[in-house]
Amino acid sequence: MSLMAAVLLGLCMWGFACAVVGSAAGTGRERAGRRGRVGRRDRKGHVSFQVWLSQAGAAVTPTQFCVVSAGVGVVSFVVLLAVSRTAVVAAPPAAAAAAAPYGYWSVQRRKQAIARGAAWPDALRYLVGVLGAGISTLHDALGELAKSGPEPLRAPMSRYVRMSARLGDRQALEAVRAELADSVSDPVLLAFAGAVEEGTETVLRVLADLGSQITADIQLAEKIRTLQTQSRAATWGCFALPYVVVLFLCASNGAYREFFSQPEGQVLVLLGGVVSFAGLAVSRRLVRPIATTERVFAREAASWAP
Repeated sequence: MSLMAAVLLGLCMWGFACAVVGSAAGTGRERAGRRGRVGRRDRKGHVSFQVWLSQAGAAVTPTQFCVVSAGVGVVSFVVLLAVSRTAVVAAPPAAAAAAAPYGYWSVQRRKQAIARGAAWPDALRYLVGVLGAGISTLHDALGELAKSGPEPLRAPMSRYVRMSARLGDRQALEAVRAELADSVSDPVLLAFAGAVEEGTETVLRVLADLGSQITADIQLAEKIRTLQTQSRAATWGCFALPYVVVLFLCASNGAYREFFSQPEGQVLVLLGGVVSFAGLAVSRRLVRPIATTERVFAREAASWAP
């Protein structure tokens, strides 16, 4: 019975992970990502899951991500089942464990976007200096950023340098903008693209103003994240605590194991799980990060991506 329950949970975890992947990426997009192309987007400008993984720094394909997530769920279920000896009690925490890789890489993706945004003011000051002094072209200055610029910007600028030889400077900048897909990098890379066509003199003032604006936006966003930290911690604590208590009770007392093995106990756990996930969804929406800036021309960036 336990083996059958583990198999069924594994199938559920596989379906859950594939549903997450399928909502963001299709098979064709996955193949495009493996060939090293810029990830495709849908008509609304949403990035494919392969590009999402690249933005998070996960060097895996969506299929590999599905397999790992399902494996984590199955292993967690087997361990929790051995502890609680009650399948219905072990299933919800195992489902949460299957979602843990997605949650982890979501956090990493957000951290990389924050670090990249914080690095742009220094990079813009450098570019304004070298372009204003006339000692370097924009292409060469971006190439120097790829070598010795702020660490979070070296990888995207290196991709620009590689792609510019094949696509041209403007399309390479658009490719990097479509791949990064964040509101801080958008105006900067659009200004770079304008400098390619219009010349650097008309763009120097824009770059200087962008540096000041981005610095102010970063400070505001940091204040918002700090104020929301307690609410986010309380949300996850309220979600996880009931399952920890139920696991402890089932592991330490046979009467609780017997109760939760009966239909009444199973219905109680299922209803509790539905209410908990609904509450988590509402709470997460209430404490979600507030964007201080919005992406611009996202659909245009999506329309040309190969």
